Amino acid sequence: MPTGTLEVIIVEGRHLKDRDLIGQNDAYVEIYLDKKYKQRTTTISNSNNPVWNERFTFNIHKNEDTIHFDVYDADLVGRDSIGNGKVKLKHVFDDNRFDEWVKLPAHLGLGSHGEIHVIMNFIVSSIDLDAQA
Repeated sequence: MPTGTLEVIIVEGRHLKDRDLIGQNDAYVEIYLDKKYKQRTTTISNSNNPVWNERFTFNIHKNEDTIHFDVYDADLVGRDSIGNGKVKLKHVFDDNRFDEWVKLPAHLGLGSHGEIHVIMNFIVSSIDLDAQA
């Protein structure tokens, strides 16, 4: 498994399942490889089709093979889960790029809670380039 830097761009969401009784979601995304270190987007108020266009950077270590995306609806007290998705980093490592809609499957994969558009670029660390030569 290569080491390097992973650039993650959370572009937008579409058809996010509504978690509010009144109005639409106040959605944000938490992104992580390891639950101990999460990054998150800003909250987009009152939209089930939010646009974030936010960029995050992660250092990839040898044992990390999956990136997780947890989408939440922010409430005055706490939050509600809209859904979560994940991508095997092999898809990014193979092409050094990933540009797809990540589905947020409903329970047992029956139906959908929407999807988020994610772009990822992987930059291999120079140490690995020397090792491959």
